[in-house]
Amino acid sequence: MEYIAEIGLNHLGSEELAIKYCQMLSETKIDGVTLQIREGEFYDKSTPFKLPLTKDCYSRCSEIVKASTKSFGLAIANLEIAELYKDLLPDFWKVLSWGIKDSSLINFLINTDQPVHISTGISDMKEIVSVAEEFNQKVNFIHTQLSTDLEDVNLSAIATMRQATGCLVSFGLHCNNIDVLSVAVPFKPKALFFYIKESDDTDYPDGSYAISLSSLDGTIDKINLLSNSIGDGVKTNFTPKTLIDENKPDALK
Repeated sequence: MEYIAEIGLNHLGSEELAIKYCQMLSETKIDGVTLQIREGEFYDKSTPFKLPLTKDCYSRCSEIVKASTKSFGLAIANLEIAELYKDLLPDFWKVLSWGIKDSSLINFLINTDQPVHISTGISDMKEIVSVAEEFNQKVNFIHTQLSTDLEDVNLSAIATMRQATGCLVSFGLHCNNIDVLSVAVPFKPKALFFYIKESDDTDYPDGSYAISLSSLDGTIDKINLLSNSIGDGVKTNFTPKTLIDENKPDALK
């Protein structure tokens, strides 16, 4: 299972901050990083995060992440953007949820020979299965509900989606309870996708469900530790070491 940290738009339109994120993430325990690129009309400059980054900035971020041997991905939903940024040679692509309907985009990304992860936040199972069949199981899916409410997470959909499509399925966190990541592990997601932020004192577009950089490694350590409790599902004749120690003669303790 991989850990994918998503900067998204939490760089707040600052190239300096975007680069800083990549530098700091390169020193953490994550496996990959994504940056989001939206369509041109999105960047109307009405808020800081609607300020576009230059292609040179994305290129620099890619270089930083790849130099640390971690993978670099781009999150997009527009064919024109994909064509423009293909030469950055991302290690993987993420298709934003509304892009699942864009067959031309998905086909283009598949032909780059890099993994394509499709967010399913706005889709039902019928549409997801249809996409899997259209592209001969050459895509991966990300289960997410685009809801911050705990009762909407529906982690069981990870296994249901994997069985129905024959594709690898990851989990994308949008719930404001970070502990959901640990609960997702027994459902065997391909990766955990989650947003990150520089601090807890700033308003970010993906802030309420983002993990602070300062607590990122601790969060990963906790997930890995709790994952040890899952086991392989095979029940055996087992005597805990603590019980063996308690029954030893005092001279042998």
